[in-house]
Amino acid sequence: MGMTGRECVLAALNHEEPERLPIDLGGRHATLHVRVQQSLRAYLGLVGGEDTFRQYWLQTVDVDPRINEILGGDVAAFGTSAPDNWHMDLDEETGIFHDEWGASYRKPPDGYYYDYHNHPLKDARTIADLDTYDWPNPLDPGRYRGLREQVKRVHDEGSKAIMQTITPAGSWEHTWTLRGPQQALMDILVERGLYEEILDRTVAFQMAQWDRTLEEVGDLIDIAAISDDLGMTTGPLMSPALWRELFKPRMAKIVDMIRSKTEAKVYIHTCGSVYAFLPDLINIGIDIINPVQTDAKDMQPEKLKREFGDWLVFWGGGCITRILEYGTPDDVRAEAKRAIRHLAPGGGYVFAAIHNIQALVPPENVVALFETAREYGRYPIQVD
Repeated sequence: MGMTGRECVLAALNHEEPERLPIDLGGRHATLHVRVQQSLRAYLGLVGGEDTFRQYWLQTVDVDPRINEILGGDVAAFGTSAPDNWHMDLDEETGIFHDEWGASYRKPPDGYYYDYHNHPLKDARTIADLDTYDWPNPLDPGRYRGLREQVKRVHDEGSKAIMQTITPAGSWEHTWTLRGPQQALMDILVERGLYEEILDRTVAFQMAQWDRTLEEVGDLIDIAAISDDLGMTTGPLMSPALWRELFKPRMAKIVDMIRSKTEAKVYIHTCGSVYAFLPDLINIGIDIINPVQTDAKDMQPEKLKREFGDWLVFWGGGCITRILEYGTPDDVRAEAKRAIRHLAPGGGYVFAAIHNIQALVPPENVVALFETAREYGRYPIQVD
């Protein structure tokens, strides 16, 4: 009897070679835009099926179990749910909705995603302004209702590795939601005290939520996922020195909290060129890096594996978004084979697309991506 998908993932997370390369389709940052899911159903001849949104503003969905089975996904993703006092309020006329923090989003005409529309703390100037804001309750029972039962069902079935996250999963990114991306960047220089207070309250919210979440499922999960984008394609989003001063100690507190409550490996989703941050992420206890954006500066897969493969598991890297969206199936296969060739030997690699599969990716390219992983992902790796 061969290894289960979960066993393959766990071997990879322990830097061992499983019998085959584990695959993530449907994890926290490896799911599908709703449009792609619908096109895949038609392409694969699947009838019916529901689209359950995971992140409505990104229009990403929980992957149809039939698609997951066909394409070979080995990961089940769980997150905390919406609080009891918040409900979706999408205005069909304006296309605007608000999240539980009071931030609003709007989809442009003929667009595929929702953009930020307004930010609840954009006009805050003092700590008193923060005190008058209605901060959500991290311990609202709606966030955790049914979580253990759902996770335990998958754990006991045993075929998939279990990834758990919370909302929001990133503290730096969440300041964009509260203040706006441009204002948050300016705050670091001109409103530092106010910014750090917002950041500390966000971190406190996350730590309270992780504490409660891990009380529920810490004994059942395999991966605890956090998120904070630190890179652009051309380089870091901020200076590594600034990140070490302002954000690294706070992220370390969250990681320490997670490690104190579970044996799960700690995963971070951080897009772009994050090469400069990798030693620091290893230093604070990060085990897994995603999405491994191999077209970004200094993010060549062979370079990453050579320099950091003893400490980090690489999760993603399967095909750069431009080729997945605009290339041919043969182009996609070549990219997937490159990732497997450089990242899979010795274990420490979970194959996935680079981030969620976006709205205009053709279904034949999605199928080519995961077919290649199954075809060439047998250990010992032999890729031409």
